[in-house]
Amino acid sequence: MNTFLDSGLHTLGRKERAIVLRSILDRYPVIIYSDSCESSDVIAESLVSFVPHRREIVFGSDFVSYSEHERMIHHEKGDYNGERIIYRAPSSASQLVTDQITDFRGWVIATDQSNVEKIKHAITRTSTSPIILRFEDDSLKLESNGNSKAINDTVFEQKLLEKVTSETQTKIERITRILRRAARGKVSERLEKSLIDLKQEEERVRLSLYREHIQAFVEAAWRVMIILMRLRLLQGVGVKSVISDKMLQQAVDYKGATIDRLMEFIKAEWGEDFQSSVQEGAEQTFGDRLEGFWTI
Repeated sequence: MNTFLDSGLHTLGRKERAIVLRSILDRYPVIIYSDSCESSDVIAESLVSFVPHRREIVFGSDFVSYSEHERMIHHEKGDYNGERIIYRAPSSASQLVTDQITDFRGWVIATDQSNVEKIKHAITRTSTSPIILRFEDDSLKLESNGNSKAINDTVFEQKLLEKVTSETQTKIERITRILRRAARGKVSERLEKSLIDLKQEEERVRLSLYREHIQAFVEAAWRVMIILMRLRLLQGVGVKSVISDKMLQQAVDYKGATIDRLMEFIKAEWGEDFQSSVQEGAEQTFGDRLEGFWTI
């Protein structure tokens, strides 16, 4: 399986890679194009690994029609426990996408240069402007980051990628240290060098850590959503109930992202908007603080 550092993705700068991660997390449509359809397809497969919590559905093999896509969208609505879908269109099916699809949320589309503008126009007409990546001369470039200001707010994404890199290095260094100590002076330098060559293992460690951090983020967002849905029920029977962002952060026990970022993800992932249920820095009495930062 291609991973998020394969096939040119590592050539993106830190900020650009974080933008791509945020785009995929928040289900913005992404177009990858190249002179080589094979390269576009490999990169598209790699991008899917950014969201291991989602189920990949491939246009052209898993489904081919507008009605099938609409059924999948309808099935997702109101299902808060099922896997969300990431749709991938390989270059061989990219010309058919614009004929069958009208909702491009959560799509990754591989194509060649001749079809980019047609696909971009179709997406912009029916959804938000797509993220566009171009692969050329063995390097990936972020050609367009769409028209959303939120895409450029990548504090969480940059920290997550940096943390994965740091933790990966720490774990690999520990393994290398043990192996070097065990082999030193007992085998040839050539064998020792081969023994501590952990490039393949390093990628597995990195991917495992990445999945762990992404899953923690998704689960924290889900816990936030459950709390806020219950508050919405109270509001529906006339009970004014608003929780402060600080209390919500403590309740979900997750410090990797702000409540604002978690709620943005909730809106993208499950289609729920809870802005009216959370007060940022709400003023409270001393008694309110003892009760746990609730304002009712």
